[in-house]
Amino acid sequence: MESSAAGVFCSRMLSMVNREDVNAIVQAQRHMLDRFEKTNEMLLNFNNLSSVRLSQMTERYLHHTRALVEMKKDLDSIFRRIRTLKDKLSKQHPEAFNSIRKSVDVEDEEFDPNPKSLLPLSDAPEPSSDSSNTSPTLLTPGASGTRKTSLIKEQVDGPRSW
Repeated sequence: MESSAAGVFCSRMLSMVNREDVNAIVQAQRHMLDRFEKTNEMLLNFNNLSSVRLSQMTERYLHHTRALVEMKKDLDSIFRRIRTLKDKLSKQHPEAFNSIRKSVDVEDEEFDPNPKSLLPLSDAPEPSSDSSNTSPTLLTPGASGTRKTSLIKEQVDGPRSW
């Protein structure tokens, strides 16, 4: 061995380090490296799968959104046609429509938990004159529709003569 100060220092440093401990540390680091590589590979696979699923779901979402928009357009068109037919019929037979509106209002008050007569004026619903309103206006609600339909026919066609 060298008798120089650097040689003495290196030899003492090497004698202080236990080779078994160094080998154990190197083994632990290799084991952790393998685990990190496997985890990294799993995360890459997960990200790829997620990307594919996201593109599939995005496509399905867009398809369903288009379908809903198309259905809304169809319903708007149907409600517009119904409103047009209702307006034509109300102009042709105003007395039938007036009596129906009165009977519907009476029935609505019977079934409404908050009748219009009990509501303050600010809470009372006002009829909309907005032509862009596409929601349907029902003439005959529920099971009493057949009775009202027969009343309309009697008013329009006259009483039945069986």
